Amino acid sequence: MASKSYDKLITVYDRLPYDGGFDDIGLSYVDVHDGDFAISPVDLLTEIQSKQLMIIGATGSGKSTLAQWLSYQVGGPVIVYECEGSPDSWRGLQVVGQAEDFDSINQSMAADLKDLTHQIEIRAERGDAALARSDRVLIAEEFPELVQKCSNASEWLERHARRGRKARRFLILLSQYDQVAAWGLEGKSGIAANFSKLRLGKLAVKHALKLKDDQLVEWLKSDSTHALLDDDPVQLPTYRELTQVTRQLPISTREIAETAAGTDLNQFSESSEDSEILGKALAELAQTKSPTYVIKNVLGYTGSRYQDGKKYFQELTREKE
Repeated sequence: MASKSYDKLITVYDRLPYDGGFDDIGLSYVDVHDGDFAISPVDLLTEIQSKQLMIIGATGSGKSTLAQWLSYQVGGPVIVYECEGSPDSWRGLQVVGQAEDFDSINQSMAADLKDLTHQIEIRAERGDAALARSDRVLIAEEFPELVQKCSNASEWLERHARRGRKARRFLILLSQYDQVAAWGLEGKSGIAANFSKLRLGKLAVKHALKLKDDQLVEWLKSDSTHALLDDDPVQLPTYRELTQVTRQLPISTREIAETAAGTDLNQFSESSEDSEILGKALAELAQTKSPTYVIKNVLGYTGSRYQDGKKYFQELTREKE
C-alpha cells in the first residue's frame, strides 16, 4: 500500500536586489501525492472579509509583521495598542501604550467606542455608502493582558466584535494564548463566533493534531508560510512580500502617543507625519510597480472600491489628475 505523502514545490522569482525596488515575487506550487488527498488552502483576505481576526502564535512567529501587512490590505488609519514595543516595532503606524502606559490605551479605547457609535449612527441614517473610505484598523498586541489592565477593554472587544465590521472598524488581536478564557470570552460563544482565528507555527500544528488530520499536520510543518484559519489551511505571503512596504518606512519619531489631554488619539489628518511617511513610501513603490498595483495590493481597494482607492492614493501621494 502506497504511503500517503506529498511534496510542495515552490519557486520564488526575485529579480531585484534586497536594497532596491521589487518585482513581483512569483509563487507557484504543485501538490505531488500518491493518494486522493491534496491540500487546498483557502484565501485569507476573502475569508476574513466579514469577521474580526485573532492571530495566535508563539513569540517570534510573525504575528506583528502579518498584522501590519493585513492593515495595509484593509486601508485607512491604523492604531496599534502595544505596551512593550520599541520604536521600530511598528514602522509608520501610530502606537499607543508603549512603556506600559495602560492609561493611554484605556483612554484611546474609550475614544474608539465613541467613534464606533458615531459610525453606527451614520450608517443607520445614510446607509453603507456614507461610510465609504472611512475604514480604520485597530491592532492590539497581547490582548489578554489588556483585558486585565484596561477597564474599557471588554466592552471595546464585545462591541467591535458585534458591530465593528459593518461600521468599517477591523480588529486584529494578537496573542500567544489560544484559550478562550485568556481573551475574556469564556461563556461568550456568540461574541467569539465573530472572530476568525489565524494560528501560526507550533500552535497551528497543535490545533491540527486535535483535528486528527495527519497530512494537514505534515503540511503545516513543511513551510513557515503554512498556517490555519480556524480549521482550514491557508497559505501566507512570504516574509519578503509581507515587508515590501514597511521596509521602506522610516522609524517613527513618536515613541509614545500623546494622551487625550493634549491630543485626540482617534483624529487623523492627511497632513500628519504618519500620512506623509506612508504617502512617500507608496509613491516610491508605485514608481517601481504601478499605482494600480499599490491601490489593489497594498491599500486593498479592489472591484467596486477601486475608484475610492484611487482617490485615497492620490490624496496620500498628493498626485494630481
